[in-house]
Order: sequence, then structure tokens, then C-alpha cells
Amino acid sequence: MDMKVIQHALILGVTSALGADIKLTGVFDPYEAQDKSVTNAVVMKAQPKCGECHAWGVINGNSLDLKVAHGKKTNSWVIAGQPKGGQMVFEKPKFHMTYSDGQLKGEYKGKMNAHIALKADKQP
Repeated sequence: MDMKVIQHALILGVTSALGADIKLTGVFDPYEAQDKSVTNAVVMKAQPKCGECHAWGVINGNSLDLKVAHGKKTNSWVIAGQPKGGQMVFEKPKFHMTYSDGQLKGEYKGKMNAHIALKADKQP
């Protein structure tokens, strides 16, 4: 049997958790934001007092439904995943995240840059 087929089946088996969704919770940690006082260029400045936005998501098969709450607003994205090197990689413009060993880690790079770190909820 082809190794890529085996690897793909193993990753999908892990991410589907025997048919159950994998629930994730953690933080979307802003570390830079666009400096609006600069009008002739895009300049990023540190946001040490911004704090961590609450984030959660669900992996169902090879799809990630990610939500981020900051203040009274909640943003959400659905991102398709691809198995690569024993991990599931979720990418779309501005996002790059990998899921392995019960952790989803990555970055968001847009008007604000952020680290993403979510862990799978423990199953009973």
C-alpha cells in the first residue's frame, strides 16, 4: 500500500477521533497591530497591553471551524486542512496553523499579527 495513503488515513483517523469532533480551546494572542498614526506606510507596533483574545474551534475530518472573541465581537473562519509530514496543516490567506499531538499552533498575519495556540479538550 502507498505510504502517502497510509499517512493520510492515519492523520484523518486522528483528526476525526473515531467520528467525533475534536474541540479546541486556547488563545489568539495579538503581538503587533497596524500603527494608524502612520499614513504613508504600513508600520506594525507591539501590543503588549492588548492581551489574549479567547479562541476556540472544532476539527471535523479535515476542516477547522475557528472562532476568536475579542471584546463584544466574534470572528469565525472555516479552513480546510491538508495532511503534511505527519501533521494536519490548515492554511488560507493570513493563516498558517498545524495540528498534531492534540495541539493547534500557528500564526495570523493581517492588519494585526497574532500567535495561535489551542489544545484539544480532554475526552472523558
